[in-house]
Amino acid sequence: SSGINAEYGEALPTSVRSTVSSTGSIMARIGAFIAPFMVKHARSTSFYLMYSIFIGLSVLGLAFTWTIPETRDLHLRETITEGEKGRKESNRRLKQQNGL
Repeated sequence: SSGINAEYGEALPTSVRSTVSSTGSIMARIGAFIAPFMVKHARSTSFYLMYSIFIGLSVLGLAFTWTIPETRDLHLRETITEGEKGRKESNRRLKQQNGL
């Protein structure tokens, strides 16, 4: 959770940062609400299945965290328009590098 919150502040434009942060917080609260019911259900059915789901989702979250790009010494976009402009420039540079 704290790693994701650090990502909000670093990579997202200011205009959407609060919306994305709030959405992430809501999803975390929903997960915290559902988890005890899943554990209770695991006791009556398959213990290994439920914990395999928990472990799998944790590993998936870890994998997504490793894909977060480094932002040290980079210009961070402040608006959605700057973000779109930067994405178009990045796509153009990739096409030039790949000879397309």
